[in-house]
Amino acid sequence: MAEDGVVTGHATALKVSLEGAAATTTGPVRLTSTVKKGGCAAKIAAGTLSRLVRSLPVNTHPDLLVGTEHLDDAAVWRLTPELALIQTLDFFTPILDDPRDFGAVAAANAISDVFAMGGRPLSAMTILAYPLGTLPDSVLTELMAGAAEVIEEAGAVLVGGHSIEDDTLKFGFSVAGVAHPDRLWTNAGARPGDVVILTKALGTGTLSAALKAGEVGAAALGEAVASMRQVNRLELPDELHAAVHAATDVTGFGLLGHALHVARASGVAIRIHPGSVPLLAGAREALAGGSLTRAHRTNGEYVAEAVEGRDALDEVTWLTLVDPQTSGGLFLCVAPDRADAVATHLAGRFPRTSRIGVVEELGSGRSLRLA
Repeated sequence: MAEDGVVTGHATALKVSLEGAAATTTGPVRLTSTVKKGGCAAKIAAGTLSRLVRSLPVNTHPDLLVGTEHLDDAAVWRLTPELALIQTLDFFTPILDDPRDFGAVAAANAISDVFAMGGRPLSAMTILAYPLGTLPDSVLTELMAGAAEVIEEAGAVLVGGHSIEDDTLKFGFSVAGVAHPDRLWTNAGARPGDVVILTKALGTGTLSAALKAGEVGAAALGEAVASMRQVNRLELPDELHAAVHAATDVTGFGLLGHALHVARASGVAIRIHPGSVPLLAGAREALAGGSLTRAHRTNGEYVAEAVEGRDALDEVTWLTLVDPQTSGGLFLCVAPDRADAVATHLAGRFPRTSRIGVVEELGSGRSLRLA
């Protein structure tokens, strides 16, 4: 399987016109057929990436509030005592065939990191690698249109970007946001007794694999597409925002991979109740039918030594917990006395919001507990 390409270069104005672009080929293009793997399932394996990050020098600065130590969703730099800058970027290959939907999902996924840090996105800069010789200009027009819709919905502004010509379509964004330093959410704040809340259902990894293989049609992915397009803007009032002690978004490393980052950074154990984890329509059937990605295996390997209770699960249930998500939901560790209020507030915007576990003392046990 081909690994992700790496796009480098300084940010410039995006040199692509969105006006008057005309298709150079006839008929719809199945974007997923142009790549070997798509979405966040194309990430470098979690174990490999964590080793690479640990090999880097640890940068320290009094104003660097969040760096690479705990595999957080974004970097945070304090600008003033009351203002912090949040920086992140994300890009990947197509996970959907419809270019407008793919553009929207790429934008929602990149901006999610700012929301996962408790911040407010300000600007988005395009990262684009485009095969001009094989894809028509109309695909790019639709990509940018879908992305622009979501960026506006998230409250940010598209301000430019950088593009290159490449053999494989890759698309995403570098996003800047802000937050008060005292209102940041990170991986490191979970406390024993916290209730774990998940805002979106799982299953985008297996469903996109089934789509690519032609085992399901686009119509069968209606709930999944709507979920991936939805921005993770929680709009919590101040008192409920403060009740969130730790947060991350669930993406390519699966529910357990991202839960493990929170558990390790916080020095706690996290117990997940598998029966309470919501699944997208068709996800369990797709997993049972063998619609898998390489990331299902690598995610499982990454968390294996940290998990207790694996033997009590059937194989399909286990696979749901390591399914690589693209533009997945937020994983929140919430003070127990405010958990009901937070869940009720979120359910108005995210109908699949679920209480899926609790935070426990680490003790002598493993970091992830399934029961």
